[in-house]
Amino acid sequence: MFDLIFKMDYRIVHFVNAHLRNRFFDYLNIALTYLGSDVFALGLLLALVFLPQDVFRPFAIHAAITLTLSGIFVQVLKRIFRRKRPFVLSKRLHSIQIGVDPYSFPSGHTTAAFALAMSTSLLAVSPTVRLIFILLAFGVGYSRVYLAVHYPSDVIAGAIIGTSFSLIVNLFMPALSLFA
Repeated sequence: MFDLIFKMDYRIVHFVNAHLRNRFFDYLNIALTYLGSDVFALGLLLALVFLPQDVFRPFAIHAAITLTLSGIFVQVLKRIFRRKRPFVLSKRLHSIQIGVDPYSFPSGHTTAAFALAMSTSLLAVSPTVRLIFILLAFGVGYSRVYLAVHYPSDVIAGAIIGTSFSLIVNLFMPALSLFA
């Protein structure tokens, strides 16, 4: 089963790399990938400190806890699985190596993007805001494959982890609000 997944992963990364690349998409995917970075996530949470507290404080608490827990979980999994990145295993790939640590599985950028997107979706009133954050999270995931730093299964796992931790934290939000 894993052999089939790895073969599909390899084929998809090589297809995207060989057939969907151009200068415009290079720049677009570099921008998208930064939306899943620690710098973006921390910057967003710090920016919320300066906005009206009653509106943004529940989101900031939810997102900070979700990002912290999911980030720790991702780092543990990376050290357990130690999956090499696509550009390491295939020298034929044109890679733009932004935000890479030694291991590929799961995608930390995608985890962070989905953690933020789901935190927003659970707490935002506007369906438009929810949709924008979810689409951006998918964009981050795609960008990681496009840049040849992750396989599709890394990105899928990251999306599941970020979403799951956001839902779990949401279950405990009433208890967490006692400390806010």
